[in-house]
Amino acid sequence: MRGEDNRLLDSFQRLESPLLHKLSVGRLLAAGFLVLCVLDTAKPALTAVPAAGTAPSSAVVAAPGGVRLIPVGRYDFEAPAGGERALRPEGLSGIVSLGGGRYLTVSDEHACLSSLTIQVDSITGKIRAARFGETIRLLDSLGAHLPDSVLGKDREAIALDADGRSVWLANERTGADLHRPSLERYALSSGRMMELVRVDSHPMLRVFENIRVNLGFESLTRRPGGFWTANEGPLTVDGAPATNSTGAVVRLQKLDDGMRPLAQYAYEVDRYPARIASPWFLARNDVSGLSELLELDDGRLLALERSFAGDSTGSANFRNRIYLVDVTDATDVSRGDLAAGLEGRAYTPAHKTLLWELNSGFTNSNFEGMGLGGRLANGDQLLILIADNDTGRNEALFSLRLVLPK
Repeated sequence: MRGEDNRLLDSFQRLESPLLHKLSVGRLLAAGFLVLCVLDTAKPALTAVPAAGTAPSSAVVAAPGGVRLIPVGRYDFEAPAGGERALRPEGLSGIVSLGGGRYLTVSDEHACLSSLTIQVDSITGKIRAARFGETIRLLDSLGAHLPDSVLGKDREAIALDADGRSVWLANERTGADLHRPSLERYALSSGRMMELVRVDSHPMLRVFENIRVNLGFESLTRRPGGFWTANEGPLTVDGAPATNSTGAVVRLQKLDDGMRPLAQYAYEVDRYPARIASPWFLARNDVSGLSELLELDDGRLLALERSFAGDSTGSANFRNRIYLVDVTDATDVSRGDLAAGLEGRAYTPAHKTLLWELNSGFTNSNFEGMGLGGRLANGDQLLILIADNDTGRNEALFSLRLVLPK
């Protein structure tokens, strides 16, 4: 096996250096490597909920009040070949519905938005087909192209603005500054930046200047009345990253429709089951974080957690979990001493309840975008996950049925 590992390592090291860098700081972008070796060799399986105290391979749980997620299945497809590299639908990290089976996706590899049409069985929620359409190139506030090599990366989530003619994007950086995340608004008609919210623009947001690189704003959701975003991994003032023995804490940031900050709540990210032992060259690249949020009509949130770590045997594994989150009794940590840092201080975090879990092994299953679709025939809401493939043409979606109280 060591000879085979060496051949895989040689292939891995021939990939672009940014991938190696992102892995070294805990990013979950192994999919580019997967395209070379194991893309089509493994499919995720759903099993029963295990006994308490064991590491589940998957779980489907009903939350209080009758909220449920019913997994439907995975859909693999290919993006079109060729075209300008800066406009390719690669590294898709966020998805939002435009209605009628039409979606917009955002790339964390290139400064562009890609339209995506998804055909779904209206009875089962099974994805029947998916194809990319128009690409929108993102421009700066003056209408100039954003250079792909410098400003193409790290846009991680997308939300439709109230006007329906623009979108907000969560960016792990501000321009070329890797140490400050931001929120950006772009016109859909032109791709031009219309608004930029910096973390130094408001006292409540300044705490996010303490992000760990590549662990900034990873999520974004909007319902009438406002937005939510959050950092992917803990701020340096809030504690250490998750390990196989302890979880971590991130901040859920609430904003109004004008992007004015309203409150912050602590959210505890799960520990991961084990350190990676195999393949050996991925050891010490374990990571766990919050990758997406969706606000429901009743004000509660769906939170998508995603880890790349060892499974119960130490084999590299992508794990996704979706939680129902309620901040009703949580402490607003934007006030008092908590505003400067949470480590060593007392507070009440947001309450979360597990709805679903998927373990996919070392496959093209880095699901980090989550969007609501239309209603199915029985009234269930469609939920779509999209995988960040790093680069390449191989894409993956996963559909679930969201069952809400009648």
